[in-house]
Amino acid sequence: MKKRILCLSVLSALLFTAANAQAAAPTSELKVAGKLGTPTCTIAAPNNGIYNFGSIRASRLKPDAIISLTSIAQSWIITCDGMTYLTITPTDNRSDSMVVTNASFQAPNHYGMGFVNGTGKIGGYRVVMANTSTVDGVQTPLCKGNPGQCSLQVASVFLSKGTQTSWATANNVLKAGSVFKADIRVDADLASTSTMNGVITENTKIDGSVTLNFAFAI
Repeated sequence: MKKRILCLSVLSALLFTAANAQAAAPTSELKVAGKLGTPTCTIAAPNNGIYNFGSIRASRLKPDAIISLTSIAQSWIITCDGMTYLTITPTDNRSDSMVVTNASFQAPNHYGMGFVNGTGKIGGYRVVMANTSTVDGVQTPLCKGNPGQCSLQVASVFLSKGTQTSWATANNVLKAGSVFKADIRVDADLASTSTMNGVITENTKIDGSVTLNFAFAI
């Protein structure tokens, strides 16, 4: 009985439609909406991201050898309002003043410290991310290179210019989390006075600057 009633109803509708073939058919719009987005993250950099080596006596400089300064380490905390992946890619804002002060490490691991005596170069420094870095409080291996193709590191790593560094699992898969801790150390060397184009005759500011590009994705 239910099937018959349904058939009659359909037939009635068809007859009505045929009788009003010239009338405009009613329409309505179906919309699909939503929003794709990444979590919002905040970066807490100790001392506003400044690694201050203080006052250094010019008398310490040597004519043909570098002077290594005491390293400075600080913990950066990146907090997100949802689960996300995180990568870091550095850009040297003083690349034209870069000098390789330690031949044991490659040029992409060195950053410039500014000029002195015209075109003289003050020195170079490396930015190191320690293997004590964590995701949601859990110590997590670091990976260098593009996600999915990165090289897993068991030790601390250099934050190399133009190269992504991330937190990853043992299978080279990015590790998702909401709170990331990056233990970042700066190892700095002052160049020789020959590289500086002579001795220092006036107060000179060390002027290193690196932009750390944090990319969030899920």
